[in-house]
Amino acid sequence: MLVLAVVLTALTGGATRSAQAQPRNVPPEVARLYQDYPVVELVTMGVGALIWERHGHIALCVRQANPSGSVCYNYGIGNFADPVGMGWGFFRGTNSFWAGEQTPRQMFSIYEGADRTIWVQPLPLSPEEKQRVLARLDHDVQEANKYYAYDHFWDNCTTRVRDVLDEATGGKLRALTAPADGLTYRDLARKGFYGMRLPLLITDLAMGRATDRVPTYYERMFLPDYMREAATRLWGIEPIVVYQRRGPPPQDDGPSGRVLLALVVLLLTAPAWISRWLGRFGRTGLWVALVPQLVLGLAFWVLALISPLPYVRWNETCLLLLPLDVMLAVGPPRWRLLYARGRVGMIGLVALLLLVDVLHQPLWPIVAWPLIPAAVVGFWPARWTRARA
Repeated sequence: MLVLAVVLTALTGGATRSAQAQPRNVPPEVARLYQDYPVVELVTMGVGALIWERHGHIALCVRQANPSGSVCYNYGIGNFADPVGMGWGFFRGTNSFWAGEQTPRQMFSIYEGADRTIWVQPLPLSPEEKQRVLARLDHDVQEANKYYAYDHFWDNCTTRVRDVLDEATGGKLRALTAPADGLTYRDLARKGFYGMRLPLLITDLAMGRATDRVPTYYERMFLPDYMREAATRLWGIEPIVVYQRRGPPPQDDGPSGRVLLALVVLLLTAPAWISRWLGRFGRTGLWVALVPQLVLGLAFWVLALISPLPYVRWNETCLLLLPLDVMLAVGPPRWRLLYARGRVGMIGLVALLLLVDVLHQPLWPIVAWPLIPAAVVGFWPARWTRARA
């Protein structure tokens, strides 16, 4: 019982009484690991309520025989009090995130306070592997090294932990394989947003074709759940729950929001054809239909031009939402007519490429958004309106 009490205290670092009470039975192989300090722990956190908490989190903790010397290394530190600035830094590829040290008590209390499940896996590393892990962690939290350009798929808090462990073990994580399940990066991103229609639609429109690739098993470890699974497979240590979420569990399915988006698109474009049919307020109706897509298209084009992120730069949505569509409402009538007909042809080509899977993004719900105003201007002359019938 004394060994069990010591192990449980080490696992939770005295985080809170509820966290300490979670583990009931610690396997003998886990108890043995805490007889050989330092102990490297893989700590994963489940989802939370906020949008940036929907894919979980991960960290490494190093336990020492003297608890006061134990440290957790967190690669997911950012200025969440300034989400706009942090988001801009993300899109620009600047050093918007950094690695930092926290005591186990500090880190566990943060994620327990957010009601996020916490799992701990002490890793059975050799003394040499432990030293390599400690050296890399110490390097990464130095002022000159701690900042990095966060990338949700290829350079995030989890990939950094994964790479630390993989390098320290001579590529053991990279050597793991598993049958492909066919899920793309986009599919994996969407899983975290089930039940949240707007973020799901953002993954459709704002994440480009680079995310429509099926990752390898090693690449899939950009998500904490897969990293925890890989650690279990490699080292045979089952994760120990030290805090269990009390809120509702995350959804594993739900509406995509795509049908709703298609209906909204039809509603937004209705002023263009209704005003033409009525023979009144034609220019006003056209502008009402155009402005939302022009604003969104301009945002996507600006991000594509300034961002180094491949899934932002190569965004197929930009083929449909063109800021140049302002030409449907300005300029000489003949120019507007020619542009409109050209745009209808371009949109038709985009639709064909979507149909044959040359273009991959799920863009069908918004095809009508630029198509309807362009078709009205290009193929519905004013003389066909009800007012002139």
